[in-house]
Amino acid sequence: MYSMVISGAPVVSWGRIAVFRKGVRPGQRYERAPRPTSAACCRPTSPACRRVRAAAVRCRRMEPELRQMRYFVAVAERRSFTRAAEDVYVAQQALSQQIKALEDTLGVRLLERTSRRVELTPAGAAYLADCKRLLAAAARAGRHARAVAAGEVGTLRIAYTLTAVYETLPELIAHLAERLPKLKVETREIFAGDVCRMLRDDRCDLALAPRTGYPTGIDRRTVRREELRVAVGDGHPLAAAPVVDLVQLKGEKFQLWPRDMAPGYYDAVIAACRGAGFAPSLDETASGSNAWAGIAAGRGVNLVVASLAHQLPRGMTLVPLAEPGPGLCLDAVWRAEHPHPAVPRFLKGCAELARLRGWPADDEQLSARPA
Repeated sequence: MYSMVISGAPVVSWGRIAVFRKGVRPGQRYERAPRPTSAACCRPTSPACRRVRAAAVRCRRMEPELRQMRYFVAVAERRSFTRAAEDVYVAQQALSQQIKALEDTLGVRLLERTSRRVELTPAGAAYLADCKRLLAAAARAGRHARAVAAGEVGTLRIAYTLTAVYETLPELIAHLAERLPKLKVETREIFAGDVCRMLRDDRCDLALAPRTGYPTGIDRRTVRREELRVAVGDGHPLAAAPVVDLVQLKGEKFQLWPRDMAPGYYDAVIAACRGAGFAPSLDETASGSNAWAGIAAGRGVNLVVASLAHQLPRGMTLVPLAEPGPGLCLDAVWRAEHPHPAVPRFLKGCAELARLRGWPADDEQLSARPA
């Protein structure tokens, strides 16, 4: 609120509403006045402030309400206040008052009332078409909001690691596209060591990564347990073996990624070797794609998920391990606080797909579903 002066008489202004004080003649020029030094003129109970607030309230009432539009459409379509009142479940008198208030707000007559019938004026006919479009748009907006809240519509950003790319991720995306065709899925490949940071920075909504420990605030659930196989070069002595006992790899150099890049995968391989009675010898230069190159060149071996067979790098062979062979648990990971609405739908899809494909799951009880 600020003050103006009109030929020496003060006037209070609120936005574009000017309330002139008593004694000011219409048509007088006005100019902005300095801000008063006393707060007494701005007391909430002063007459000027009361008039300004009343004018502001009238301005807020200048736009019709959706409720009034629905009432008007009902009257216009039924051509009767009585039948329209029954349709919208309000008293006829209240309906009539709302239509009158709508006409007063717009400043036009929408309906011609007779003793027997109600007819639309030209303005009313034009307004009826616009009301129907607005009400339909409002209904669509409501349905869309509910669908987003239910996880049926929107965008789900999934980060995944290399262990999921060969079979699990493509199968899940295809299953979600069939079950939730209006849900858009965006994917990006990351290192498992970056999962927590990606989730906390809100750069993804959910991640697929090998099981590992996570800090408070991160929830997880097993998607599947996939068996591990031995990856060797085509010229390796074990390449032609029908099955390999894990202890046969005791003297081999393992082309294993560093733990900070893939903690869950690293821990699974180390645990499998120790379970067979030996600590694996690691190639300290192995990381990323050069690990595959080292295997293909015969410089070492590694344990990899069986689904790698779908996209096996050139020069490598996968050999099954003797039963009971080790496995790798692949988890879905998400923020515990304010999870994406589609996370429960995704987890349900994972369970459905696991049953359809016969994917084994680990028996360990993980975190509960998000509310």
